[in-house]
Amino acid sequence: MKIIKIIKSNRGQISLEFSLLVMVVIVSALIVSYYLISSAIDVRKADMATINATSNAAKDALSTVS
Repeated sequence: MKIIKIIKSNRGQISLEFSLLVMVVIVSALIVSYYLISSAIDVRKADMATINATSNAAKDALSTVS
């Protein structure tokens, strides 16, 4: 129960440090999700021939290694 006293004061207010930590976590999650969504849209817009060429190049490179 000590953790609850550290996070909350006697009046039930969340401490400033904890609220800043939560805000940083939420903002960083929003930034990461934005870049994931934008990269997924870019992949969707990519030409299928480019995707196949990249896949074939990776497959050829891996086959020469093993």
